Amino acid sequence: MFTSGTLQLIAIITMLIDHIGFFLCGDNLAMRLIGRFAMPLFCFMLAEGFLHTKGKRWAYFGRLVAFAFISQLPYDLLHQPSLTAMPNLNVMFTLATGFAAMAIIESGSWSMICLPILFVVAEYFHMDYGAYGVAMVVGFYLSSKLFKKKKYQIWRWATYTALLFVSTAIYVTTERKPVQLFAITAIIPIILYSGKLGRRLPKWFGYIFYPAHLMIIYLISDLVLL
Repeated sequence: MFTSGTLQLIAIITMLIDHIGFFLCGDNLAMRLIGRFAMPLFCFMLAEGFLHTKGKRWAYFGRLVAFAFISQLPYDLLHQPSLTAMPNLNVMFTLATGFAAMAIIESGSWSMICLPILFVVAEYFHMDYGAYGVAMVVGFYLSSKLFKKKKYQIWRWATYTALLFVSTAIYVTTERKPVQLFAITAIIPIILYSGKLGRRLPKWFGYIFYPAHLMIIYLISDLVLL
């Protein structure tokens, strides 16, 4: 069984492999397939973190937003957006939007109005993975919340699986990115999650690693092109 710390490590390593494969290895297919584990795992861990964090949620949200802005420069340097087009926003913005969606559902007020707006915002501002990423966060959150008791474990796993299949199928169809189909295999480590914290990386490591590894990959790619 996997602990939260193990899932975090898998997500970070597969994300790193994915980005190296895309930016430094000519869009290497094998590395990109491995990288499909990362986003579902990050969404799942965000939902679990939200459910197990009560008094410090605003601090959690603040860290997501702060590092979303910090990460945008290295993200833009790697993706080199057109000056005439609206730049894409990095995945930290997507996760922060997913966090806001969970908070709105938890508050119980204006959920039916605010949630569709957040999905539109994710798409309009070209957040990485867009509404697909936000939907995964919300889906994992609702599944874990509704079927949290151990006797409902099979139902929880079933909803996790359905969520990944349906959301990924829609994303692949609309975005025409067939490689994302491999994200469905992330259900394996998610189902093997024990619910225990385990030994985790230092708290700030996960936040710092994202912009740091993007900048390092950019510098390496820049040196290769010289």
